[in-house]
Amino acid sequence: MNNGFIYPFFDALVRLMYYCNLVEFFKFLAKLSSGVLHKRSGGELSTQDKTRSSNIAIDIYQIFKFGVLFLLWVCEASGVFPKLVIYYLLFSNLFTYFYYHVWGSKYGQRVDRDTLNRKFLNSLLAILYYLLCYAYLYGIHYSHMIGWPDNLIDTTNAIFLSVANAFTLTYGGFSPLTQEIRVVFMSELINTFLFFTVIITNSIPNHAGKEDL
Repeated sequence: MNNGFIYPFFDALVRLMYYCNLVEFFKFLAKLSSGVLHKRSGGELSTQDKTRSSNIAIDIYQIFKFGVLFLLWVCEASGVFPKLVIYYLLFSNLFTYFYYHVWGSKYGQRVDRDTLNRKFLNSLLAILYYLLCYAYLYGIHYSHMIGWPDNLIDTTNAIFLSVANAFTLTYGGFSPLTQEIRVVFMSELINTFLFFTVIITNSIPNHAGKEDL
């Protein structure tokens, strides 16, 4: 046991979470479909084809997860299942960047200009997504656990609370009324910390040495 037993256990747990991550299912389906099309045309699926399929799958997943969030928000879905769906998507959102940018996947990482810019754009979308997810949770699921300024519960106030809690550590006239909502507030702060101090530092494009003068 050269690595002890804590690291191998955690690494196995990370691998398990990888296979439970919905975006990987989207990528698997995209590669499978691309492989079938190439076989029908008599060609072989190249590494470039696999990368293109994965990128398309990631884009489709981006639209899917934003679509699910907005659908639940517009419908004001407040049951247990919608809340669990959002928590899963929040976890998937964070885990994807942790796995590929911090923990280290088994795949080689490209460093060309388009890939770096794409990675940066996806990181910004991930931050926007978790901010909107928490706004949805505050406005729909936990509104009764929060003291709202002038008792006005609306989308603008929910988004403001999410952004204020994530970036300023102040609630701007809002007040947590229960221990449960305090835990939710803390989870958003942890999300922010992980994105900005661990993940984003590995996602900002660095084009040094990649441009022709």
